[in-house]
Amino acid sequence: MSLLAESLVEEWLNRDGYFTIRGARFGVSEMDLLAVRQGESGLEARHVEVQVSTNPIAYISSLTEAQVKVLGKSKTSAWARPRDVLEVAVSAWVEKKFHSPGKVKAGNRAWPGLSWSLEFVHGSVRHPEELDLIRDKGIKMHTFYSVLASLCNDEVAAHKGGAGTDIAEMLAYYVKNRESAA
Repeated sequence: MSLLAESLVEEWLNRDGYFTIRGARFGVSEMDLLAVRQGESGLEARHVEVQVSTNPIAYISSLTEAQVKVLGKSKTSAWARPRDVLEVAVSAWVEKKFHSPGKVKAGNRAWPGLSWSLEFVHGSVRHPEELDLIRDKGIKMHTFYSVLASLCNDEVAAHKGGAGTDIAEMLAYYVKNRESAA
């Protein structure tokens, strides 16, 4: 579902006037979406990571290597994590997704000198406390539901044509016609 979700998030950004690059790389580091548009005070830049699940079974963040050794658990173990363990795992996840040297270099290579808004689009989560910890790290949060709702209600989008246009238009058709089809 990740590619489909990324396509719909990209369409959402495009309809809001952003030029997007999906999968910007620097070495092995990859950014889901980079988005830039001209704003009133200059260029607006967004780095958006997308992780959507409709039936989550585990945490968003994996345990670190050090935690794996100390705790004797696998990286993606679904056991109930104490707050201190969760905080370390989330900090490592945010570092990896947004602040790693490779990600910073990829953003600077795409558009040098911009100040990037760091954003996370998520679906259903099993452990909502993770979202609070991610938000506390300065990451702007968006639900995938809000992205879909925006796409379904956007009848006069100025910018269409991204990879998610057809899917977004099918969703909007469904929403618009669901009562009359029943």
